[in-house]
Amino acid sequence: MALKSIKAWAVALLSGLALLCVATAACAAGAAYGEEFPLVIGGRDIHVFRAPIGTFTAAERAEAARKRTERAFAKPGAGWTSIKPTPLGVEVRLDDDVLFLVVPGDVRTEAGESAEDIANLASRAVQKAWSEARERDDPRARLDGLLKLALATVLLLLALVATLKLSTRLRRLLVAVLRRRLEALPATYWGQRMSGSLPGIASRLALLLTWLLVMAMAYSYLTYALAQFALTRPASETMSGSIVSLTMQAMAAVVESLPGIFVAVAIFLLAWVATRISSEFFDSIEARPSDSAMLNNHTAPATRRIVNASLWLFAIAMAYPYLPGSHTEAFKGLSVIVGLMVSIGASGVVGQIASGVMIVYTYALKKGEYVRIQDYEGTVTELGLFVTRLRTGLGEEIALPNAFVLGNVTRNFSRIDGDRGYVLDCTLTIGYDTPWRQVHALLLEAAAAIPEIRKTPAAYVVQTALSDFYVEYKLVVHVDTDVPATRARVASDLHASIQDAFNRHGVQIMSPHYMLDPPTPKIVAERDWRPPPATPGTNA
Repeated sequence: MALKSIKAWAVALLSGLALLCVATAACAAGAAYGEEFPLVIGGRDIHVFRAPIGTFTAAERAEAARKRTERAFAKPGAGWTSIKPTPLGVEVRLDDDVLFLVVPGDVRTEAGESAEDIANLASRAVQKAWSEARERDDPRARLDGLLKLALATVLLLLALVATLKLSTRLRRLLVAVLRRRLEALPATYWGQRMSGSLPGIASRLALLLTWLLVMAMAYSYLTYALAQFALTRPASETMSGSIVSLTMQAMAAVVESLPGIFVAVAIFLLAWVATRISSEFFDSIEARPSDSAMLNNHTAPATRRIVNASLWLFAIAMAYPYLPGSHTEAFKGLSVIVGLMVSIGASGVVGQIASGVMIVYTYALKKGEYVRIQDYEGTVTELGLFVTRLRTGLGEEIALPNAFVLGNVTRNFSRIDGDRGYVLDCTLTIGYDTPWRQVHALLLEAAAAIPEIRKTPAAYVVQTALSDFYVEYKLVVHVDTDVPATRARVASDLHASIQDAFNRHGVQIMSPHYMLDPPTPKIVAERDWRPPPATPGTNA
């Protein structure tokens, strides 16, 4: 009974070992089938071994085929190649020697290959490799290749020199002719306005074409040079095949992308038409007189920019999937990088745009109003998305960032009730020993001497502070003009008139830092108002 149990355990153990061996062999065979071992002779790919035969793996078959091929090449012979079907596969022969066997396991049936086709390709590759092996041992063939290479080098140098010289002359002629044609166009024609840049653009395009031609010549020369020697001829054939393959791929990609390009162009054209309609609509609103509606001639320009920008962003988002290469990983990666750069660098830009929108829609400023923002004073000439522009009376244009405008106190001299002109004020400080009624009278007298200052409403004086050493007075007047240069001149004339009035009545101005009376009054007598080089009898 014990003997039978031992025999049963022995049979079970042997069966397990047999199954393990079978599984191991199957795994090895699967690994062998999954690997590829190419046969390369003289730089040429002859055949790829994928399947084992009997106990010989694909790697052993490839190594044996290499050795047999090298021995066959070393023998004298005519170099005739042929194939012969056998029960195991198709033999590839050189003269009377069998080089290797193409079996069904070497064939990729899913790619439509057959053993006979693969054997024929291998036979032709063996024929080329055999011819090149004989050529490498022929001194006359090497000398002939060197002579052809030298001749091709001379021709390349001559062609390069001629191309560069001819290109320089043609570019100069093209620029001169194009400039003459553009200058002959009417001044209102767009070509006349582009006369300064179009010749340069044409010259650079011609230079680009010249360098592309030079690169094509160099590529052709290199391909021809490599083809003159048996050792480098496979590389030459690879280069020729690569440029042809790239050209075909490029043409196929262009043809494939044409429908998407047409759709993208159609989307952009629709967006352009929509923006034209939007611009005309908002231009008509801007031309109307101001009203109390939310959309009026003040908010129309900013609303037009926002609507048009939104239309173009929507068009770009819709056309993006139809752009050539938009689905490639490179295009997606570039889009991510650009988006990251914009998100990091556009925080300040977005803040300026948001500030500009708030300025417009809160009616903080309007175009044509005279304002003072911190130390900057002038007429508002533009309310842009990024900056607000002021025109001063001295001929300067000040561009203030919208965030700066929104973050500072704005004094608007144009926001007054009724038709009362534009406010102009002047502040000065006078000591306590001068009667305030006299100061009021002197300031009003000075204002009355300026013709541009309106009589109605009348000018008035207010005391804004009783400081430690002086009283602060502010003269407020109204001016008819809204021209920045005229306002600056009126302000200057008013300051001069105030000095004349105070000097005439012997009241000294110690503004803005009056602390105590000097030993002698700081006034100018009327007889001394026009010392040289001032002109007597004038205000100059």
